[in-house]
Amino acid sequence: MELKVGSKVFYPSHGAAKVKAEKEIEFNGEKKKYFEFEFVTSPLSISTPVDNIDSLGIREILTITKIKDAMKELKKTPVKNPKVKDFNIMLNLFKSLEASSDIKASIEIIQYCNYVKKSREKEGRLIPISIEKQLEEAIKNIVGELAISADLSLEKASKSFSRSTGIEVDIKKD
Repeated sequence: MELKVGSKVFYPSHGAAKVKAEKEIEFNGEKKKYFEFEFVTSPLSISTPVDNIDSLGIREILTITKIKDAMKELKKTPVKNPKVKDFNIMLNLFKSLEASSDIKASIEIIQYCNYVKKSREKEGRLIPISIEKQLEEAIKNIVGELAISADLSLEKASKSFSRSTGIEVDIKKD
C-alpha cells in the first residue's frame, strides 16, 4: 500500500487515522523513514516505520458505501450467538477478530457482545467490563472509520451509525 501525508487508513487495534507526517528517526545509529498516524477517536499519535506498514495489517479506509452496507447487518441482526461457552475462549475470539482489521469482524464483535449482554440481563447477571469494552471499541472503530471516510465529525458519524443500526451511541475523542 502506498501511503503519503494525508492518506486515510485503518490501523488494527487503534482505529481510523490519517497519515499526519513522514519523518526520519534515528534509532541505535540507524536512520529509518516513519509515518506518523493521527487517530480520529483518540488523542494518540503513533510513528511506525515505513518498512513495517504491510506487516501490521494497516489498510485503506473503506468507502462510505461499504461501511454503511456493513452497518446494515447490525440493524438486521443485532445479536449473534458466538457459540462459545468458555469466557476466555470468547475473549480470544474477539482478539483474533480485532487482528483481522476487517469491518465485518467489528460487526461480529458487536453482535456477540450484544448476545452476551442480553443473555446475562435475562439471567439477572452482571455484564463483564471486558464485554462492555469490546463492544465500545468495535463501535468506536466503525464510527471512526465512517467519520474519516465521509469527512464527518465524530458527532455526525455517531448519529449516522445510530440511525443505520438502531444502536444509540455518542462517540467522542478520548
